[in-house]
Amino acid sequence: TDDNMRRLISDLGKWVLRAPLTEQEVALYRGISTTVVSAGGDFAEAVEMILEAMLQSPRFLYRIENQLGDGTRWPVNDYELASRISFIVCGSAPDDVLLKAAELGQLSDPEELRQQVKRLLASSKARNQSEQFIIQWLNLDRLRNMRPDRKRFSDWQDSLADDMRQETIDFFMELVWEQKRPLSDLLNAQFTHLTPQLAKHYGLTASGAGNQRYDLSDVPSRGGLLTQASVLTMGGDDASMVTRGLFVLSDLLFSEVGDPPPGLDISPVPTRPGKTHRVIASERIKSEACGGCHSRFEPLAFGLERYNGIGAFQTVDQHGNQLRQDGEILFPGDSKPTTYQTSAEMMDLLAGSDRVKECLTRKVSQFLLGRPLDFTDAASLRRIHEASQKSDGTYQSLVTAIVLSDLVRTTQTEPEPDH
Repeated sequence: TDDNMRRLISDLGKWVLRAPLTEQEVALYRGISTTVVSAGGDFAEAVEMILEAMLQSPRFLYRIENQLGDGTRWPVNDYELASRISFIVCGSAPDDVLLKAAELGQLSDPEELRQQVKRLLASSKARNQSEQFIIQWLNLDRLRNMRPDRKRFSDWQDSLADDMRQETIDFFMELVWEQKRPLSDLLNAQFTHLTPQLAKHYGLTASGAGNQRYDLSDVPSRGGLLTQASVLTMGGDDASMVTRGLFVLSDLLFSEVGDPPPGLDISPVPTRPGKTHRVIASERIKSEACGGCHSRFEPLAFGLERYNGIGAFQTVDQHGNQLRQDGEILFPGDSKPTTYQTSAEMMDLLAGSDRVKECLTRKVSQFLLGRPLDFTDAASLRRIHEASQKSDGTYQSLVTAIVLSDLVRTTQTEPEPDH
């Protein structure tokens, strides 16, 4: 009957399209069922066709919100806010509890918002969302396409790449969800998860079959993201100090340099007896043509010189050159660089840096908001960071601060042009 179908369409549409349907929308979907019945179809066929239509609706495929276009900020409505919260925390559509809170108009209350975030953070979807962050930030899926030079790395096995990827994911998930530690501890936490194959690759004695947790307190060469092969391999077979240094500069210190001049030969310079990667990098830094930019990022990789192209630790390279791990970091805003003697000291410096903590806030915020951040977001990001740090700078506190911020609870569009 018309009453039954309208009620069904309203209930189904509110769930699938994440907000109540207008009377016009209900009538349009009702027209589908009327057409099915007139052609001899039954109830199941009518519902199937209605659902197919909803799944092709722009309201399902996109998160459509009210856009005034006058350049001012105004609060999003409760259903829009419910979608924002759910996609931020869980990476999926709002559940019945969140939709009910939106229906009752409860989401304008900051305390209600806080409780909803706390509830959603306890779900497996929130864990899956955070896992996607670490995968995308560090581009871990590239490991599945790794093909190191077999002549240089004769002991390489393709399965090792999967182990490297899983190490970083398991490390991240334990630190974030089991230990609930500050995100900056990702840089120097003294534990990891390894398979026997990866433990051997790291020069460690396997503690058992399968994926095992390892305490790294007595392993000075390992501890934190930058000592994990999943990150170190971004330098390629030649353990490029350029690539590694740029990662530290842009992804941890939130700074950047311009692209090299067009036509410049950027092929890696091979090492040889008497010339390590550090020596070659130092020559570039002293060069009048290259030093202006390279001096800003290549020294950031000096502490990683003892890790080869596939992340194995060594004190001597294939030419017999002695490798070093001392160096210095010039944190943006400081007048003088801070020196360190070991890679472990380097990790501690990064983990304790306010600049790194702010950069992690930005990285997570950009991922969860699902859009690039620009200068107009700076004040809001600063408030998010301060609120998160007051609660120990954990992933959970950062997610909560993001949801409670004006970046989520309000919206703004560019003014419409004059005609």
